[in-house]
Amino acid sequence: MLRVLIIAGLLLGAAPGCGGTEKPVKTAKKKDKSEKKKETRALLSDARSSASAGEVDAADKAYEQAFENSKDIEILEEHIDFLIQAGKAVRAQEVAKAYYEENTEDAKALQLYAEALLAAGNGQEALKIAEQILKANPEDPGGFEKKGRALILLDKSSEGLELLRRAVQQDDGNAAYHVSLGLALFNAKKVNEAAIELRTAVKKAPDDAKAHVYLGMALREQDEVKDAKEVLLRALELDGNNGRAYFELGLLYNKEGKQADAEQALSKAVQKSPNESLYWYAYGEIYRLQQRQDEAISAYRKAVDLQPPYAKALTKLGTLLAERKEWEEAERLLSAGVRKEPRNPANYLALGDLFAAKRKPKDAVFYYEQYLELAPKTDKERARVKDLLPSLKRRR
Repeated sequence: MLRVLIIAGLLLGAAPGCGGTEKPVKTAKKKDKSEKKKETRALLSDARSSASAGEVDAADKAYEQAFENSKDIEILEEHIDFLIQAGKAVRAQEVAKAYYEENTEDAKALQLYAEALLAAGNGQEALKIAEQILKANPEDPGGFEKKGRALILLDKSSEGLELLRRAVQQDDGNAAYHVSLGLALFNAKKVNEAAIELRTAVKKAPDDAKAHVYLGMALREQDEVKDAKEVLLRALELDGNNGRAYFELGLLYNKEGKQADAEQALSKAVQKSPNESLYWYAYGEIYRLQQRQDEAISAYRKAVDLQPPYAKALTKLGTLLAERKEWEEAERLLSAGVRKEPRNPANYLALGDLFAAKRKPKDAVFYYEQYLELAPKTDKERARVKDLLPSLKRRR
């Protein structure tokens, strides 16, 4: 687009004029275009610097201004990708939607908007856009990939996996499609198959940091710790601002029992992606494991306050506050945890403990019984709860 605008400017400058004014007009046009290009480069540099420093709002604004200045679609792509990686998927959706609404028939606009919708977890709307892509081109592998991911978000995993495999078959050289299929397989607990797809993605795109991150994640789950670490460190060589790479590395160090290293990696993860509630939750978990309760509470609060909040952080924060006898806030958080994850036994156990401590046996019995219905037989807390119930029932 920028190239077209430059050519148009030159043509306007060469148009016939009166009184020998042609040359000055042409020079002015050239100067305007040159200044605009310099401004765009400066804004893009500012955006990248701010992104590297974890200054998300400043980077967002600079990217927006750079695109407005140039209308270069590559800048828009970089902007949307940055927002997604920084945990600002809703903002990414907003940016992509604005471009889509001005270019509803443009294939790139459709792809960008669908990607942002998927990142924001908006499966139903993403499905509509994916179908629009396929309506324009029924054999578009990008349409299959987006529709597959949308169906998986809508709990239609088998249909989604089938479409992701079709996207790979249609364009085997596209590393991004192998990554999408690998992630879907990983989430379906098919870790070995996922690792195969992600290894293929790395071979197809050896300089793609994301492919390395997800391969490292899969290798970690296969207990190939040494290889996983090498792959994740390579991801950080390729992209030192990748918060997900630091997050996965933190989980790897935790698995090795290296809590100080895990803490350092997760501190980088929340610095690079300060709006990712999952990363703050993991950061809180590392502090909790080290019995550093104040720091754990602070990290959990971040995970709860961000949108969307990380559901498990509600339970962990509520539990720590209950231990400090901050009953009112603890009850509010734990009740919210039940609403967010109604099948998670930990939420009911925590509320049972809270009401038992507050000497409200009727409420304690209710939540303990819910816990026993949901908890696996191997849960080590089952015996304790069963021992407590008879005396609590007598006091109701």
